[in-house]
Amino acid sequence: MSENGAIDPHKHPKQDFQVERLAFFSDAVFAIAITLLIIEFKVPPITKESTLDSVLEQLNELRPELFSLLISFYLIAFYWRLHHYLFKHIHNYNDGIVIANFFLLLPIIFFPFTSAFVATSLEHNPAIVVLSVRLFLINNITASLFMYVLYHIAIVRHKDFSFELVKKEKAKFLLETLFMTIAFVTFLAVTFITTNYDKITYALVAFALLKALLEKRIKMMK
Repeated sequence: MSENGAIDPHKHPKQDFQVERLAFFSDAVFAIAITLLIIEFKVPPITKESTLDSVLEQLNELRPELFSLLISFYLIAFYWRLHHYLFKHIHNYNDGIVIANFFLLLPIIFFPFTSAFVATSLEHNPAIVVLSVRLFLINNITASLFMYVLYHIAIVRHKDFSFELVKKEKAKFLLETLFMTIAFVTFLAVTFITTNYDKITYALVAFALLKALLEKRIKMMK
């Protein structure tokens, strides 16, 4: 509807509602994925013979699951925040945006599986850890890459479908998507070169410092 209250003849009367439906559906997928992470936590079997020490020991064995849950919770929340930010600007859509959004949701629903795989391998078979970590990294690569694809289609290719992002906002979004994609691809490549976790940790620290430096540069942009 235009400023004077008249209906815009170039705009479908349900267009805004359909964009909201796309965002609401996506929110539901994110919410279910982040909730399913807790399924890997099983209450320790407690019997009449159980002692406080034995129960505490069983809870202590859940550390791998807790670690993978916290990491995956953060990453799903991270991708939801980017998705939420995009749909704050998107006011129209086409088949390309709908398809790109579904491709983005696919890796999101895999996070409970890949995070549980990492936790299980850490607990029961360290020899499988490298495989589980690779799948987890591939999960993140596809999520961050398709987030950028959605951004490119909705914000760059079809500028009439979204409100304009200022230069600083674009730089920050590219840092959160393309940079993260490159970082995860690098980590994946490192796992094929070495399984020395110290070297992998150094790579993580290096990328974290580089990202912090780039974020600082972006904050200084006008």
